[in-house]
Amino acid sequence: MSDKVESFAHEKLKGQYRTRYQSPNLRDFLEHPDQDLKNFGGSRIKGDETTTVDLVSDLVEECPIYIKRYNTKNAWHALRRTVRRSRAENYWMHAITLENLGIAVAPPVAFIQEYLGTGLKGGSWYLSESVVGPSCLNHLPTIDDETVQAQILEQIIDTLKQIWNRHITHGDLKGDNILLPQDHAVLLDLDAMKQHENEETARRHIGKDAKRFLLNWKKDYPHPALYELTQRKLSETGFIEQ
Repeated sequence: MSDKVESFAHEKLKGQYRTRYQSPNLRDFLEHPDQDLKNFGGSRIKGDETTTVDLVSDLVEECPIYIKRYNTKNAWHALRRTVRRSRAENYWMHAITLENLGIAVAPPVAFIQEYLGTGLKGGSWYLSESVVGPSCLNHLPTIDDETVQAQILEQIIDTLKQIWNRHITHGDLKGDNILLPQDHAVLLDLDAMKQHENEETARRHIGKDAKRFLLNWKKDYPHPALYELTQRKLSETGFIEQ
């Protein structure tokens, strides 16, 4: 399948999409995202002031698609997003980067950016394929075989090490953002991901990534053995101290 990326523009919307997913339905959605989302009748997965997430089954043939819409809360928020990449575009850029590095992510389909009449960025949308699998938050604590549990944890941390070695940090390593289809780590929610300019800055943010990942086993889920194993495996990467 082609990995070719095409740009598009329609009225106040601009964005990019992968041509492998090209279809009349997708093209209509790219040009009228809010209108067509209602027409396709997706299932609402999440909804709050800043983001909504819908699962749509018939946007691309035989390929359920997640659609994440990022809203601007006010004019100041819109101004901040105008001088840097929107969360949808940031997600898009890093998803493609990680795929090129051989790191598993939910395959990116498209992103859309709205521009307001003043030239400010408005809302944005990110589209990806649906990936089915348990989250590491829910799956790892249920594994009774300690050897298997350690192997899966090592695979997750090896994935994190690959991005950290390139001065990239995830930014939100809660366990729900790592899926384990066939016990293989897939990173989700890359909208806060950053590529850092130097090692000192990267290491500071890597420490935050590692701390957030450890909280999966200490704060909400009391699994001291899993916490200690995770801490030991993270320290073996050389990015944090035991």
